[in-house]
Amino acid sequence: MKKILTAIILLAVAFSSCEKKVDPVDGNYATVTLKDDGTKFVIGDLTVNPGDSLFFSFTIATERPMKYVGIQKNPVNQTAFVTRDTLSNELSSYTTVKKIKADTANGTYLYRIVAHDAAGVYIGASDIKVTVSPDFYFYTYRFLQVPDTTAKTNTCFMSASQGKVFSYTNGAANSAAIDFGIMYDTTGAASSSTTDDLRFCLYSLNAPQGQIPFYDLSSWTKNNTIMKKATSPAFNTLLSAGSIRTGCNTNLASGTSTKITQLVSGNLVYFRTAAGKNGCMQITFTNGSSPAMDSYVSVDVKIER
Repeated sequence: MKKILTAIILLAVAFSSCEKKVDPVDGNYATVTLKDDGTKFVIGDLTVNPGDSLFFSFTIATERPMKYVGIQKNPVNQTAFVTRDTLSNELSSYTTVKKIKADTANGTYLYRIVAHDAAGVYIGASDIKVTVSPDFYFYTYRFLQVPDTTAKTNTCFMSASQGKVFSYTNGAANSAAIDFGIMYDTTGAASSSTTDDLRFCLYSLNAPQGQIPFYDLSSWTKNNTIMKKATSPAFNTLLSAGSIRTGCNTNLASGTSTKITQLVSGNLVYFRTAAGKNGCMQITFTNGSSPAMDSYVSVDVKIER
């Protein structure tokens, strides 16, 4: 028995002496130094607006000769290169400047500055996280109710930039922030024609308000918000402040109003606030067909920061 154990031990020692030592496949044998050469130059993790320019001025030094130097975006192995240089000679140090455009969709993106040898074997890298922050506000499920005459607590006013709705009761103290109100206009209800039935209306506070005399707005700030009902660009395509501005510039150039009438589910209203902010409201749902206090609209709003 002792002879068998001795043989097993000697065999294990023999195998261990022949074992080949290799570097870990994910070892990092590169050092990346980022240089701050001015505005928009990346020197570490940062937050940017959609579509911003990113400048990478860097030197990469390696412990083994490198042949390829690239920048990957959200890499999986040797994929997703947004730029890659093939060096004329194998080097241990390489300096370059690269310009990349940040993604236009919100989120966090990993940019990897990476070196490979002549056989394409990974040498090392440095990772940088770039967070694309929305340059617009997106408010959803805001409910605008028609004015109520007694308690005056229906939320019939809205600040688009704040995404807040107000009633007549708390609106006076916040009127400087209010961009528009909602009401149900029955002006044409007495006639047989349906084309003059104005129904749900969005209005700027500086527009005439003869239909709701029980709300005294004489002491309020009356911001001049201009508006236009439109069909495009579609609400779901507005993914940046730039696209919102483009939609407003296109639609508001052909005529504006301080009152939009006959609002129904699916309508889009492009607007520009008194503060110069461009935005778009989507009517997602309407409830009621009268000025009764339980009539309301549900809206989503996108507005540039």
